[in-house]
Amino acid sequence: MSRAKILIVEDEGIEVLDLQHRLISLGYSAPDIASTGEEAVKMAEETSPDLVLMDIMLSG
Repeated sequence: MSRAKILIVEDEGIEVLDLQHRLISLGYSAPDIASTGEEAVKMAEETSPDLVLMDIMLSG
């Protein structure tokens, strides 16, 4: 069984590190990370993630 591909969209560095650490401790591989909505759309088109964890209060 393959691992889920996860994309984190978050503009706060400490939050990204926390989420990344938690996911890795649960056995997931290091997720892809985007810090803007535009970057997230581009990455999602390129990688087709199974799950997107997104900050709903992104600046910009």
